[in-house]
Amino acid sequence: MARQVVGVALLTLVMAACSSTPIDTHEQGSTESDLGSVNLPLTTTVKDGTIYHLAAATFTITGEALAAPRVVKPPADEAIHNEPLPVGKYSIVLAKGWVLEKRGPAEKLFSPVTAQLVTPNPLSFTVDGKLPGDAFFGFVTSSGDVSLGKGSVNIRIGVADCSAYDTYTASLGALTADCLGTVDPRAYKVNADGFLVPTFDFCPNDSKQGDLLREIRQLLSLQYRSARLPFAKQCMAGRYDAYLQKFAGLGIDVCPTWKKDRVVNPITDEVILRAIKLLPPLGKDDGTIPPVLELLKENSLYTVAMDVPTRNKCDTPAACAQLCAGAFPGFVLAGQGNSVLTDPAAWLLTTTYNPPTLPDPYLRTGYYHPMSYYGGAPGVQFGTYQRFDPCGGRVCEPEACSYFAGIHLKTQLQKDCLDNMNLDTCVSYCGTALP
Repeated sequence: MARQVVGVALLTLVMAACSSTPIDTHEQGSTESDLGSVNLPLTTTVKDGTIYHLAAATFTITGEALAAPRVVKPPADEAIHNEPLPVGKYSIVLAKGWVLEKRGPAEKLFSPVTAQLVTPNPLSFTVDGKLPGDAFFGFVTSSGDVSLGKGSVNIRIGVADCSAYDTYTASLGALTADCLGTVDPRAYKVNADGFLVPTFDFCPNDSKQGDLLREIRQLLSLQYRSARLPFAKQCMAGRYDAYLQKFAGLGIDVCPTWKKDRVVNPITDEVILRAIKLLPPLGKDDGTIPPVLELLKENSLYTVAMDVPTRNKCDTPAACAQLCAGAFPGFVLAGQGNSVLTDPAAWLLTTTYNPPTLPDPYLRTGYYHPMSYYGGAPGVQFGTYQRFDPCGGRVCEPEACSYFAGIHLKTQLQKDCLDNMNLDTCVSYCGTALP
């Protein structure tokens, strides 16, 4: 059965001078010129006409601009609740007791569904009176994927910080190079629904009997997890489409071929032993980025070449390769002459192991993937399916990881499929237990 992902967006609106919301004169220093609001969409309708609603919700908002915590209990019949707030930075908590409920097209009443809150709680957001800010409460249930209505403010790619998605696009670039023997932005397109999809249906360089194409599809399935990755569609497909349009004017008619020479920093048992000593202590976040993250990046060195005459305007094969790989932010570290260095992270590698002959080094006692520290809290939550099943179907525990829930916590990676009958939709997930 497919899991269902529902995102509840918190969107800061423009200045209250442009709305009919009254000013709360009890806030510290509030004036009409520095008041904004936050919009809480609570209802969404999916394609088949089913309506989902977050009921019995109680939000507590805190911030320096408030004299005391603001407790918000939206009325039961509201689809979107608007709450006026002074300009400032805030934290919002969804209290226990909420109920996610749905009503089918032929049903008159809502009925509760089993759901798990999967995004950080509390969340942070900003009211600045200029651009809408975004934060999401996300829930996973067991009956399909749903995108929440955006309310009165459109989410634009320019509002989102897409750097957290670079680790996913870098891995997609690596899989593409291994699959096709080249990295060419024309190998993918954005479909009519706005999702990034491959234009190829097999991997000519695949020695793993179809595994590479499956791994590409698994990574692309992240676009559909809209609650936990609210900007995946924009930051993966949106950025790709923008670069594809730019690429058309770069004067490159043929992209170089890629051949992997060697792995510069293979993840071995010795590397993991060093990493264990450098892993940060779990618990409260101090805002620092641990140096162990650099140790856990398996860099690869590729030879790139132009096998056919071209009219390319770049000087060297490496320069052409870097331009062709520009659709995959975070993938290429450096390039010179005929060589390119690339940079995927450990939890997005697709390596499998065969114990006891070849044991999984990530399963060594004391190690966990420090995913919640990547780029600063809350970090990242998704890895490749192989990190949940590191021994390729043989008896082997899922690897450990850290996730952020106000503090850094340790758990095991879970299997997370959009459709449990289709392995192409499966990845691994680091967070609280899924339903």
